[in-house]
Amino acid sequence: MKSLTLCLSCLLLASCAKVGDPLPPLVRHPETVTNLKVVQVGDHFQIVFSLPPGEIERVEIYRQCGINPSLTEEAEATARLQRNQLSPYHEGTQFVFEDSPGLDQTCIYGLRFANSQNRRSPFSNFVQTRPVPSARPPTALRYQVQQDKIVVNWDPPTENVDGSQPPQIVGYLVNSKHRVSTAEYSDLEFRFGEVQSYRVQTMSRDSDPLILSPFSHTLRIIPKDTFPPATPHNITAFVLEGRVQIFWDENKEADLEGYFLYSGTDTNDLQRSSSSITINRYVDESVIPGQSYYYRLSAVDQVGNESSKSEPVSVTVR
Repeated sequence: MKSLTLCLSCLLLASCAKVGDPLPPLVRHPETVTNLKVVQVGDHFQIVFSLPPGEIERVEIYRQCGINPSLTEEAEATARLQRNQLSPYHEGTQFVFEDSPGLDQTCIYGLRFANSQNRRSPFSNFVQTRPVPSARPPTALRYQVQQDKIVVNWDPPTENVDGSQPPQIVGYLVNSKHRVSTAEYSDLEFRFGEVQSYRVQTMSRDSDPLILSPFSHTLRIIPKDTFPPATPHNITAFVLEGRVQIFWDENKEADLEGYFLYSGTDTNDLQRSSSSITINRYVDESVIPGQSYYYRLSAVDQVGNESSKSEPVSVTVR
């Protein structure tokens, strides 16, 4: 009975314990980014950035210009963009905001991000611009199609966008991603029969903040494959059991369709096989004992370009 009384007393004491005060709601602020960059294109600036993880409703862009500009917590945003107003930067996962404060002053840029509760992130990294005129874009884009590449050339600019000379040139940017140091670009990834587009910018600074010219005009071409495969070589022919066995080295072209065999008893009047041969050997069963036969080979690709013929080989059927 005594133990039961003790248990009941414990339960009563537990039920009368004081409940603590409720905790305040947890305040969550968005994260920020550290990869903000600014690209000068001609006389305006592209502010390029990615979004931090989590819920982001709004991007605030800050800009201060002057002799020694700086950004503080009290700074007012230059622009506020809802997430659905953001413009993608080329084909990547970054976004871009374009600004034109002029080239007569130094500016500093920073970002903050806001969520649906209007909580704002800390500032991103800051990027400062330098007022430098870019060179003009390249002109006279031209091309040459080769079997394994398209070579694009252009004329360098002769002045900067403000008319000053000499032009500030440290290289070129092709299609917003390929950097080259001379006025030539080789495209090794093109495809015959498909539209290929090229546009070029002059680079006046190749470190952050990057300084680029506006784009050149766009060069669009559809390259045509007019290049035949290599001529087959190392052709061997011999008689085995009354038939002529012919072997040769295999061609290595990726677009190879096969081979044509030219054969006959007169080296000046050889007849081509009606269809291409897809392997590097052939058995001629139409031969007659006592006759001499001549053979030449050519290679053909998938669009019908045919190589020159190999040197003839001959064999006499016994």
